[in-house]
Amino acid sequence: MRAAFPALCVLVALTLGACKLPSINLATNDPIRVDIAMRLDVYQYGDGEKPPAAGTPAAASAPPAADAATRVRDRAADIQVFKNSRLVGEGIDGLLVILEETPGDYGDYIRTTVEAENADRMVTMKKTAETEKRSLVDVQKQQAELWRNRSFKGEWIEAPQATGKPKWIQKEG
Repeated sequence: MRAAFPALCVLVALTLGACKLPSINLATNDPIRVDIAMRLDVYQYGDGEKPPAAGTPAAASAPPAADAATRVRDRAADIQVFKNSRLVGEGIDGLLVILEETPGDYGDYIRTTVEAENADRMVTMKKTAETEKRSLVDVQKQQAELWRNRSFKGEWIEAPQATGKPKWIQKEG
């Protein structure tokens, strides 16, 4: 029986070697389609000019809500740097609050940027209150909640408390 096994293996190999294997076509008639979901964020940074400081004639002549929203988007990167540095936080009224004064030119830049941001946020909130026929205080509460929810972990936010008096906390996860 042992002698027959190698002969059987040779016979099977010769038989299979003489046969033509079937061809397998891997091509498709239609191109392969790939469904990709993608998010594209486009940031527009100004032309290098600083936005007009709140209370200046240039700021007063600036068109209201639509341009205010554009300016808020344009300075979002700077505001995020201030928040990441824990220099500013989101207040209970929907406005930014400087938490740590920084001396020198950088401190002046932070102050003017925060003032301009708050002025533009107020323009937007007043326009929303007027359009929706709601009180400005209600719109500010809604916007404050929106800004708190948008904040990242570790940023300072002024959170409402059950006692009624808000408290500064760092946002958690």
